[in-house]
Amino acid sequence: MPKLIIHSPAGTFDAADRQRVAGALMALGLDCEALPDSPLVRSTVWTYFAEYAADAVFMGDAPVRLPVVTLQIYVLAGGLDAAGKRRLIEEATAILDRRPEGTSVAPVYVVIQEVAAENWGIFGNPGDLAALRASAPDAQAI
Repeated sequence: MPKLIIHSPAGTFDAADRQRVAGALMALGLDCEALPDSPLVRSTVWTYFAEYAADAVFMGDAPVRLPVVTLQIYVLAGGLDAAGKRRLIEEATAILDRRPEGTSVAPVYVVIQEVAAENWGIFGNPGDLAALRASAPDAQAI
């Protein structure tokens, strides 16, 4: 049940693009964490888009000139193995890549922050990855 925060200059994603990106990242995150693609688990994946004015984003000491994107992913510790992390970084970068033609690398940072279950609260209880993994495929959304 990753929590996703996408930081970018204003205008990087329009409303339709945000919907598409949120869905693609949700599906990727569930698969990488080996979570069921159920209404319940889908409803626990929350994606936030944080946009910043062009004069509030810098590359070094110069105002941003590319659609730079940073994705912060919060996951319960133990939910991702090394291969899952690599896949998450590679595929999330491709999903978020908005570079103009001729730019050699995708200006995307992906940061995975693992949180111990006792430090993750969900609906008033500590996070329980095993319970989510064991939940019924047709479990109702929150």
